[in-house]
Amino acid sequence: MATQTKNDKAPTHEVFHVVGEGNKARWTKIGVGWAHQDSDGMSLAINYSPLVTGRTVIRKAGRKEEAGQ
Repeated sequence: MATQTKNDKAPTHEVFHVVGEGNKARWTKIGVGWAHQDSDGMSLAINYSPLVTGRTVIRKAGRKEEAGQ
């Protein structure tokens, strides 16, 4: 099984903890991810594990306008 590891290239995705909805949502970047070459999965490096209400969102890297930033 061929997969892309985090050492091969820059991260392809960013991981956020999101609290709230719509324009009032607060996005906090908590890690990054690398898509596997077969597109069936990804490797994540998460620097923080939130213990509060909210959700985890993974977005393509560099899409700051959509990440509420």
